[in-house]
Amino acid sequence: MNTLRQFWQLAAPYWRSRHNWLAWLLLLAILGMGLILVQMNVWLNFWNKDFYDALGALDTPRIYPLLGRYCLLISAAVVVAVALDWVRKLLILRWREAMTRQLVDAWLGERAFYRLGLYGEPDNPDQRIAEDVNLLVTDSIDLLRSLVSAVAKLLSFVFILWQLSSDLTLPWGDSQLVVPGYLLWFALGYALFGAVLTHWIGSELTRLNVQQQQREADLRSTLRHQREHAEQIALYGGEPWARRHVADDFAGIAANWYRMMQRERNLGLFSTSYNYINSMVPLFAALPAFLSKSLTLGGLMQVNSAFMQVSNALSWFVRAYDELARWSASVQRLHQFVSSLEAARSLAPQPAPAPGGASGVQLQQLQVCYPDGRPMLQALSQHVAAGRWVRLDGPSGVGKSTLIRTLAGIWPYYRGEHCTQTDVLILPQQPYLFRASLAQLLSYPALQPWPEAPLRHALVALGLAAWTERLHEVADWGRVLSGGEQQRVSLLRAMLQQPALLILDEATNQLDDASAQACLRALRDALPDSTVLAVTHQPVLHTLFDEEIKLVRMES
Repeated sequence: MNTLRQFWQLAAPYWRSRHNWLAWLLLLAILGMGLILVQMNVWLNFWNKDFYDALGALDTPRIYPLLGRYCLLISAAVVVAVALDWVRKLLILRWREAMTRQLVDAWLGERAFYRLGLYGEPDNPDQRIAEDVNLLVTDSIDLLRSLVSAVAKLLSFVFILWQLSSDLTLPWGDSQLVVPGYLLWFALGYALFGAVLTHWIGSELTRLNVQQQQREADLRSTLRHQREHAEQIALYGGEPWARRHVADDFAGIAANWYRMMQRERNLGLFSTSYNYINSMVPLFAALPAFLSKSLTLGGLMQVNSAFMQVSNALSWFVRAYDELARWSASVQRLHQFVSSLEAARSLAPQPAPAPGGASGVQLQQLQVCYPDGRPMLQALSQHVAAGRWVRLDGPSGVGKSTLIRTLAGIWPYYRGEHCTQTDVLILPQQPYLFRASLAQLLSYPALQPWPEAPLRHALVALGLAAWTERLHEVADWGRVLSGGEQQRVSLLRAMLQQPALLILDEATNQLDDASAQACLRALRDALPDSTVLAVTHQPVLHTLFDEEIKLVRMES
């Protein structure tokens, strides 16, 4: 029941929305077509009796029309089955799209994706959003459809089986025995036996599926990380370590896979035997009645068909056990992820905007802390006027970068207050680069590239004139650009965006002194009204700043 409650918490935002009425229509269409297929199986069940009775009596005038009826039934069943599959895939796509968007919004909203890493991020959020959502959506629809069909089969054929077996007489010594609905009771007992034994054999599969999804995601994460840091690994000659890391991850996959294989082998031995025996059980169960001539050949085939349908319906749990284990694992992983996101979003308030339309930065007894609550810096009370360039000064490791993260609203551990402009841009030491056209890269985070004229002007101003003819070139720029060129790209973004508050965190430390000074002078000319806070250990740049704020470590 806990898994069902977690599932509903995940699914409710989509299915309770008034805007998703089409999803309900698609779901009803899927279930309706499933019920139509069940009804066709009922008709085929009666066809079996008529056909085999006609075949046993060599009644040729009845056989050929029955063959024509069979072709019509099968043709209609094929059309319904294909249409059901198409509608099913459409609903899967729509639900997956909505759920993916919902999780991505929650992950990126209020900087939860960053805060998750501060107190224990669930493993592989990317895998949970991409793969677990797909598994959850697909398995949920398929399990519901198969369960409704199983219930419909049970309700349809249980009466048929009861009627067929209630009139049968069984030989019992010198007399005859009548057991009302004995084939139905036999089917119920056989299915219950199968369900109990299946759960006993496969009870560990849910936990093993959770572990397998996690370890598969760990391997993908390792390979992606090595690709992203290929240059560093190559320069260090770290290929043996990289191989060992991949081998260790795969060893975890293999160990868990073997445990799953053993459980699935045991479950497979039982379920496969169960399914094979299932096809013969009704014949053996009805054989005494057939031999006593209280059941015709057509009746025997009808009993066989009805028994199989009832047994399959009652054995839904046996047949769906692997899928249920995988579905349960996806529910648990996604619920844990969503719970972590909710905790991350509530971790700390966002910084307050400057009151009354005031400009600049206002710090009131602001004290940056460690995650355990210990103060990192002595409290700061400072007002930085608009348009001022201020350098944050202090020894290495004092907490300058953490103060910057606090002002950016992503470091939640602090006391006091800080009021900043709402238009804030922070340039870290390592710029964010990705595969795209150069124009898109320079314009990040804008969704559309800037016009070519300002892009070319900014490239020339920051010493990247050689790249002006490559604006439409698509490349993995983290591998193409040098460290200094990457930092020039970062400064160019600030020049284009014209933020009210710009914070630089060692944003020129990969440039030589002359280049760093030229770039910051060009930036200052381009941003005459912007307030700038900066951390830099390049003495040649100190003269570019109007004032400095001295940061003092809090003594323990």
